[in-house]
Amino acid sequence: MKQIYDFGRHTPPALNERMLREALERRSLRRQTLLLLLAGCLLLAAFVLLAYSAMDWYPLITWLCLGYVAAAVAGGGVIAVVYSRKGGKAA
Repeated sequence: MKQIYDFGRHTPPALNERMLREALERRSLRRQTLLLLLAGCLLLAAFVLLAYSAMDWYPLITWLCLGYVAAAVAGGGVIAVVYSRKGGKAA
C-alpha cells in the first residue's frame, strides 16, 4: 500500500475522531451523489424510450417527453457549470 506521508521527513498530522468521521461522511455523500446521478440518467433514458415507443400513436406524449429530457439536461448542465465555478462548494 502506498503511504501518503513520508514519516522519515515529517511527522504525520494529528488525527482525531472528528476528522475521521468527516472523511467518512464525505465518502458517503460522494457515493450517494453518484447513485443519484445514475438514477437521474436512467430516468432520462426511460423518458427517451417512452418517447420513442409512443412516437406513432401519441405524438403529444412524445414531444412532452423529449421536451422534459431537453429541459432536464440543460438545467443539469447549468447546475454543473455553476457548481464547478464555485469550486465544488455548496452555497
